[in-house]
Amino acid sequence: MTHPLCSPPDAAPESQRPAPALPGVDALQLLSESIPQLIWVARADGHHEYYNARWYTYTGLTPEQALGEGWRRAFHPDDLEEAGRRWADSLRTGAPYEVEYRCRRHDGVWRWHLGRGHPVRDDSGRIVKWFGTCTDIEEQKRAAESLRVLAEAGALLSSSSLDYEATLSALTRLVVPSLADWCAIEIAYEDGSTRQVGVAHVDPEKVRYAEELRVRYPPRHEDPSGVLSVIRTGAPVVLPEVPDALLVAGTRDAEHLRIARELGLRSAMVVPLTARGRTIGALSLVHAESGRRFAQADLLLATQLAERAAVALDNARLIKDARRMELRFRSLVTASTQAVWVTRPDGDIEEDSPSWRAFTGRTYAQWRGHEWLSAVHPEDRDTAARSWFATVEQRRPYDAEYRLARPDGRYTPVRVRAVPVLNPDGGVREWVGTTTDISAQRQVEDAARRLEREAAARRLEALRAEVSLALAREDALEEILQDCADALAAHLGAQTARLWLYSRDTHTLELAGNAGPTAPPRDKWVRVRVDGPSMVSEVARLRTQLRVDDLSDDPRVLDRAWLKETGVRAFSGTPLMVRGQLVGVLGVYGREPLGEDAAVALAAVSDAIAQGVERRRAEEGLQQRAQELARSNEELQQFAYVASHDLQEPLRMVASYTQLLGRRYKGRLDADADAFIHYAVDGVNRMQRLIQDLLTYSRVGTRGWDKRPCDAGRALERATANLRAAIQETQASVELGPLPAVLADETQLTQLFQNLVGNALKFHGAAPPRVRVSAEPRGDTVRFTVRDWGIGISPEYFERIFVIFQRLHGKEEYPGTGIGLAICKKIVERHGGLIGVESQSGEGTAFWFTLPAVPSHPES
Repeated sequence: MTHPLCSPPDAAPESQRPAPALPGVDALQLLSESIPQLIWVARADGHHEYYNARWYTYTGLTPEQALGEGWRRAFHPDDLEEAGRRWADSLRTGAPYEVEYRCRRHDGVWRWHLGRGHPVRDDSGRIVKWFGTCTDIEEQKRAAESLRVLAEAGALLSSSSLDYEATLSALTRLVVPSLADWCAIEIAYEDGSTRQVGVAHVDPEKVRYAEELRVRYPPRHEDPSGVLSVIRTGAPVVLPEVPDALLVAGTRDAEHLRIARELGLRSAMVVPLTARGRTIGALSLVHAESGRRFAQADLLLATQLAERAAVALDNARLIKDARRMELRFRSLVTASTQAVWVTRPDGDIEEDSPSWRAFTGRTYAQWRGHEWLSAVHPEDRDTAARSWFATVEQRRPYDAEYRLARPDGRYTPVRVRAVPVLNPDGGVREWVGTTTDISAQRQVEDAARRLEREAAARRLEALRAEVSLALAREDALEEILQDCADALAAHLGAQTARLWLYSRDTHTLELAGNAGPTAPPRDKWVRVRVDGPSMVSEVARLRTQLRVDDLSDDPRVLDRAWLKETGVRAFSGTPLMVRGQLVGVLGVYGREPLGEDAAVALAAVSDAIAQGVERRRAEEGLQQRAQELARSNEELQQFAYVASHDLQEPLRMVASYTQLLGRRYKGRLDADADAFIHYAVDGVNRMQRLIQDLLTYSRVGTRGWDKRPCDAGRALERATANLRAAIQETQASVELGPLPAVLADETQLTQLFQNLVGNALKFHGAAPPRVRVSAEPRGDTVRFTVRDWGIGISPEYFERIFVIFQRLHGKEEYPGTGIGLAICKKIVERHGGLIGVESQSGEGTAFWFTLPAVPSHPES
C-alpha cells in the first residue's frame, strides 16, 4: 500500500482466513496486531508478504483483493509516482523509506498518511526484510492548512480597501481548494435583498457557469438549508452528506435537478456572516469533485473565517456611512441652517428672528425677553441661564451646548455662540449669536468613536495574523519568539512585551522574547524563579491570567525605579499552556491598562504561541534524534573498519600454516587430502581479499578528506601502473584521452580509475581487452567515461552491480569479491558526483561518473 510494487506471486489466503501471519516473529506479530498503526512487511526485493489486520479493516480490502497490484485500490493515483520513486531509491540504496500520501478509507474517504519503512539487516549487513508503518496524519495536515488559511485571510481582510466586494471575492479564491471545492459569499442589504459578491471553484471555467445558475435559480426563503435561511436565523447549516432527496426537494424543475446532480455535490456548509450582533451575509462551502466531506469539527474554522469576513464587511460599510455623515454635516453648514439672533446689551431678546422661529417653531411673543429659556431642555435650562447671564455680565464671548426644542417637539443638541458688539466708547451695543444644530456632528463623532474601536479590533486581528505567520516560519525558536514579542509591542501599543519559557529541570522561566520602546536589557530578569515573589512568577504558579491596572503600590513590583523611568503603570500576564502543562509566560507592560478586547485577544495569541513553541520543541527533538542516528551510523562504520582490520592477523596465521601444510605434505597424503588443503588455502586467500576490500570500502568514508585540485591524468597513470601486470597478462590496450583537473582526493581518484579499468580487464571476451578512458567538461562538473568492448551487462542488472557483495558471475568464471563497484559508488558520491553504466550484453560496457571541476577563479 505504501509503494508501487507488485505483491509476491504467492497464493492468496482464503477469504474467511485472518490476515497472513508475520513469519517467524511471534512477538512482532502480536505487537503489529495490537498497535493502532497500519503495519506492512516486505521482502528484501520489495515484495510485500504481510499486512496487519488493521490494514485490512482500515482499507476495507480483503486479502484476495490485495493480491498483485490490488493495494492500488487504497492508494491515491496522484501519489503513486512519487511514492514509487522513493521506494525504488530505498531498495537501491538501503536508506530508510518515507513518503506522505493519501490513503482511501473503507468508506471511500481519502486521508493523508505518513508511510515509513526501515530495512532489517542480518549480521553481515544484508537487508533481509523491510518493516513499515502507515500513520494517519490527516488532522495535522488539516490543522496546518487551517492555520495558513486563517493567517492569509486575516492579512487579506485587515489590509483590505473599502472595495469590500473585491476583498470578499479574493477571500473565496483563497479558500478554494484547500478548504472546499466551491466557495461563495452572499451579502444582505437593509431592504431585505441579497447579492452574491464572490464565487470560486477548483475549475475556474465553472465559475461563470455558477454565476449564470445563480441568476437563473436565485435562492428561496423557504429552503431550510439555503443561504437566505442562514441569514434570517443566524444559525449555521452543516450537511456532511447531500442526499439525492435533498436535491429533489431543493430544485425548481427537472432541468434544475439535472444540473444539481451533474455538479456532484457531496457535502455542504453554510455559515452566517455576523458582526456586532447582526447577520449581514453567509459563507457557503461545498465539496464535490474531491469527494471530501465536512464534519462538525470543520465548523469552527468556517466560523472564524466568516467572523473575519463579517468584520471587514461591516467596517467598510461603517467607513462609508461616516463619510456620508460628514458630507451631510458640511452641506448643512453651507446651507446656513443656523438660527441667527440678536439681544439687547442686558441679554434680553428684543428683535424678531425668522431663522429662530423656523428652528424652534415658536412665535416671537413666545421667546422674547428671557422666554427663550422655555425652549431649552428642562435638564439643561439652569446651566444655560447661569452661563448666559455670567457671559453678559463679564462681556466675554459665549460658547455653550445644550438641547433645544424643535417644531416637532423633539430636542436637538445645539451649539450656541455669541459675541458682544461694542460701541466706540467700549460699551456693549448688542449681542449677536447663532444657534447651530450639531446632531449630525454628534453622529459623526459617535461614528468616529466606533471606527476607533473597529480600528483597535483590526489591530488585534493584524496581531493574530502576524503571530501566526511568525510561528509558521522555519527559523530558530528564539527568533520566532522575538518576532512575536515585537508584534505584541507594536499592535498592543505596549511599552514592553516579554516572553519567558518554562524550564522544568530548573523550575525557572528563561527569557526568550524582549521588545518595546522601554524594554529593559535582555540580561535583566533573564531568569525568573517560579517560586519567586514577582507577578510573572505568580502567573506561572497559578496558571491563570493576571491583570494589574495600577502598579504604583503593588508589593510584587521588583524595580520601582524602572516604573518611574518608563511611566509604566499596568501589567497583564498570561500563562502559555498546552494540555494543562505550563510552557511559559507572556508579560505585557503599558502606561494604560489593556481593554477587555485586547485581553481576550492576548489570551488567544498566548494559546497560539504556546502551541507553536511545543510544536517547535517536538521538531527540534526529532532533529536531535536524527543527528544521534547519524552519529550512530558513523560509529557502526568505524566498528566495521576495526573489526575487519582485526580479522587480518588470525587469517594470516591460518593462511601461513595451511600453505606450509600443503608444501610439506603434498603428495605424501592421498589425492583428497591435497584437494582439501588446496580448498582451504584458496578459501583463506579469498577471505583475505574480501576483508581487504571491506577495509578499502570502510576507509572511503572514514579517512581524512583531501579534496583539492588534482590532475586526473596523473591519477589514471598511477592506476594503470598498479594494473601493469594484469594489462601485460591479458595483452590489453588502454587508450588514455586528455583528462582535465578536478576537485578530488587524488588517492581515491586513483583507486576509482583502478577499479573501473581493472573491471574492464577482467570481464573481456575471447579477444584481448581494449579500454578507453575519456572526459567531457559539463558546466561546473566533468564527466569521465571508462569504455570497454567486453562481455557487457544486461540493463536489468544496472542498479544491482553497485550494491556491495552483488556479483553477476561465479568466482570460478571471474574472480572478485563484489565490492569494487560499491567502492566506486561510495567514492563518487562522497565527492558529490553521480555514477552510472551504459551497456548491452555482449556489446561492451561504458561506466561514467561525474566530479566537480576546478573553478576558473579559485579566489572567488
